[in-house]
Amino acid sequence: MTRKLTCLTFALILLSANSFAEEIDEIVVLEKKLSSLSGWSNNQSISAINQEELEKLDAQHPKQIFRRSSGVWISRGSGQEHLTAIRSPVLTGPGACGSFLVLEDGIPIRPSGFCNVNGLFETFYEMSSGVETITGPASSRYGANAMHGVINILSKPIESDNRFYLNAGPNNYKNFKIRASNKLDWSFDGFFANNDGFRDQSGYDQQKIRLQSKFNLNEWTGYLKATLTNLNQETAGYVNGLNSYKDEEFSKQNFNPDAYRDANSQRVSLKLIKEIDDVISSITPYVRSNDMKFFQHFLPGTPLEENSHYSFGAIFQRITDYESFSFIRGLHIDFAKAELTETQANKLTTSSAFNNATRPQGKHYDYEVDSITYAFFGGIENLSIGNNLIFFADARAEFIEYDYTNRMISGNTREDGSRCGFGGCYYNRPADRTDDFNELSARAGISTTLDSINYFAQISLGFRPPQINEAYRLQKKQNVTDLDSETLTMFEFGSKFELESLIGSLSFYQSKKKNSIFRDSQNFIVDNGKTDHKGVELSLSIFVNLRNTINANITYGDHRYDFETDTSMREKIRVDNKIDTAPKIMANLLWNINLNDDSNLSLEIEHMDSYYTDAANLHEYEGHTLYHARFNREFSESLKGYLRIENLTDKRYAERADFNAFGGDRYFPGLPREVYVGLEYNF
Repeated sequence: MTRKLTCLTFALILLSANSFAEEIDEIVVLEKKLSSLSGWSNNQSISAINQEELEKLDAQHPKQIFRRSSGVWISRGSGQEHLTAIRSPVLTGPGACGSFLVLEDGIPIRPSGFCNVNGLFETFYEMSSGVETITGPASSRYGANAMHGVINILSKPIESDNRFYLNAGPNNYKNFKIRASNKLDWSFDGFFANNDGFRDQSGYDQQKIRLQSKFNLNEWTGYLKATLTNLNQETAGYVNGLNSYKDEEFSKQNFNPDAYRDANSQRVSLKLIKEIDDVISSITPYVRSNDMKFFQHFLPGTPLEENSHYSFGAIFQRITDYESFSFIRGLHIDFAKAELTETQANKLTTSSAFNNATRPQGKHYDYEVDSITYAFFGGIENLSIGNNLIFFADARAEFIEYDYTNRMISGNTREDGSRCGFGGCYYNRPADRTDDFNELSARAGISTTLDSINYFAQISLGFRPPQINEAYRLQKKQNVTDLDSETLTMFEFGSKFELESLIGSLSFYQSKKKNSIFRDSQNFIVDNGKTDHKGVELSLSIFVNLRNTINANITYGDHRYDFETDTSMREKIRVDNKIDTAPKIMANLLWNINLNDDSNLSLEIEHMDSYYTDAANLHEYEGHTLYHARFNREFSESLKGYLRIENLTDKRYAERADFNAFGGDRYFPGLPREVYVGLEYNF
């Protein structure tokens, strides 16, 4: 560790001396170019939802936003809980969330290896100036976890208008949002919401605060930002039984009334930017912390998980615009400390003899992990290599180290060291160890423009290291996991076009994932999985006339296993089996109608194709189609109101379906018809 820190310090000195020592006469800050995904490359498959659309939508859950993005599926759980899919199935497992990177203003909200399956509720998407998504690997720029894709939440700029929002809906839902700013050098954003939930004891209270300040420091312009979030949530799990989600009364029941999730996060960042001539330099130090308590209602014995992490780091970037291309290079460092405990409060007596004997009362895990990550990255954009042919490329070298310390007796014993029956306790704790993951990722491609249509092709490599829960939260007799990073190689080609009445993009991709991490038939965590992914994504904006606009997003995906094994869930995976929870077709159609200068009507269709619910492809969910509507009215320059109806036809559907060898068909019931009203006042 010492040698690595020495090398790192030396690199920092060199970079600082070379990149940030110029004198300038005038400063022009391009903060968006450094915070937005679109500032990286317009050749990547990037979708964006702007502030106007977000304000009209007034989403209560991130699913409502991302259903309008091709290639993305945010599966709603209980309350604010969710799972993510980007050019992938909905991935489950202790570290599956590491396949997707969540940023806020270009800064990861968590360190590598410490992903949160519900990471979006730690962001401030409710009051953002835009939401961006990269579909496909972006590790060459953003590093670990940017394997299947990246989501970036953009904060509202300080210059935004002052306003407050009042919203109400069913199940005692209400929220209050406020933006206050002098529009020059400070702003405050606040969000406060509570909901009783449509299922029994499934409500939540949520608060978010963001403070921003802008200032000049000699030749630098600084952006200081602090974000605080808190969530207190009652949790309702699956309902069991074939098509049980169709039973209105049954689907409202909560069979885990004691379950809860309490989570809070704090993030502070300082972005310093200066521009001289054609060179933009930036330094972005940051500090983050998270705490969560999670009552694991889905496990026998319902143990309580408590985890936290504290981290700090910095991103150094320099962008130089030359006459014929742009050159980007930088350094990212990150230090983190995480702690996790799992404790079962009561003796288990109501399950099978095996579970009763192997899931003991008391503490199951108690460990801490120190990590260091440092990465060097560089890229070339818009390099002309011939007549109307543009080349772009990126590369990143990333070095990750985990230093794990077990604070209990090692092995699969009880807390006091005594043995469980049936060959040992279910929970296994490895001895202290250190693990390193050194990865290279890259992207290269070309683009050209013919007759106002841009065509591009690229190949890219993404990766994610094993997450902390995969590496050290072991079970049964597995004492050590020697896991490699998952890698994903993708080839993509497509086009982007802006015609007189039509704007859109079309992408074709094919990718192969290696070292996929899963639990085998012994419930060991292993990494010899392989999967294939291919698909088509189409986005269209059709301007019918001055009062009518149609937006369409259609995704076709084919996701298959490329290996054979038996899993811990007694499922038999075979080559060419379709991956479960991976619908072939997802589509969203939005028709915006300007009724007059003051009123707007939006009609939306959301379609989810059928999909298999088990890896053996023996069970299936039938899919669904939902209809939504929204009416907006501008009463004056300062006062606006809206009426929104979700699930117009009151369709009985499942947000997510699953098959478990022990529990059979399981579902997260979809929301019934819901009506929301809101007011917005500018001041």
